[in-house]
Amino acid sequence: MYIGGMIGCKGDAYTGEGALSLEQAQAFHRWEINLFAKAGVDFLYAALIPSAEEAAGIARAAQETRIPYLISFTIRKDGCLIDGTPISEAIASINAITEYRPAGYMTNCVHPAIAYEALSQPCNSCEWVRSRFVGIQANTACLSYEELDHSKELKSSDPVELAEAMIKLREIVPLQIFGGCCGTDGRHMLEIAKRIGERGDQSPLIYKK
Repeated sequence: MYIGGMIGCKGDAYTGEGALSLEQAQAFHRWEINLFAKAGVDFLYAALIPSAEEAAGIARAAQETRIPYLISFTIRKDGCLIDGTPISEAIASINAITEYRPAGYMTNCVHPAIAYEALSQPCNSCEWVRSRFVGIQANTACLSYEELDHSKELKSSDPVELAEAMIKLREIVPLQIFGGCCGTDGRHMLEIAKRIGERGDQSPLIYKK
């Protein structure tokens, strides 16, 4: 069992409102990251990060601990973070300012079909996306953040459909982390595990938030 410390954005993960600059994010998130380090976590997980600047600031603060860390973005179909930065540029900017780089990059709270479309955009057709984008914590509903936010009903989908969409991502990125987010339950995670088992792959991490 690995124990992680989860870091969230300061503002709204779905709109980017209230996002921090690089310098602000490094200072704001450092206290939390240091508390996780003192507690002895195995890794750090920055989730639902809508802004490239805030993601970079978190990375700068996380690298000070030398604890492995993951950066997970909120993304759109057009291949960009919520703030309009292409995924490729966000990764490149973090790589450029860190010596101890993230263990990998992810996305969360999004359906894998949306992630597939985003990662297939020409702006993300580069080595540092194709080799470093390693995970997804998936929603079951193939809807935008605007459609899901404040919904009064749980939006879900068939476990088989979700599992197939998750596996399809491996056509374009080396997915190793398969997580469940909004709408998922044991049925979805078991179906994902089944699909991976059929492929004879024992390496991925499969988890439910």
